Amino acid sequence: MFLACLSWFCTSLLVFVSGGKLPEAEVKITVLHKPFLCHRKSKYGDILLVHHEGYLQNGTKFHSSYSQGDKQPVWFTLGIKEVIKGWDKGLQGMCAGEKRRLVVPPALAYGKEGKAWSM
Repeated sequence: MFLACLSWFCTSLLVFVSGGKLPEAEVKITVLHKPFLCHRKSKYGDILLVHHEGYLQNGTKFHSSYSQGDKQPVWFTLGIKEVIKGWDKGLQGMCAGEKRRLVVPPALAYGKEGKAWSM
């Protein structure tokens, strides 16, 4: 009888715990430069052109559009999953010419290891 009650309690607890949702990860945004005038801010569906540098949490650079590949900025459409979720969230509301540092948590980047991006 005790074992049956314990089993029911554990099953009920499991259902209760699994029914909750974890809060979604957030992108930490630091504005490094903001132009004096901003006529329009970026929003989902906009086509953006950005230079970027990616760093691991220990400060090691793993990519730079300034020095790798064809050394050109990247074109993408904001909000349609052409880039990592952290970019789609962190580049909303930017002005043309603005520079930001994004600290992207693993859930919005590539998995276990989070990366920091500078635009």
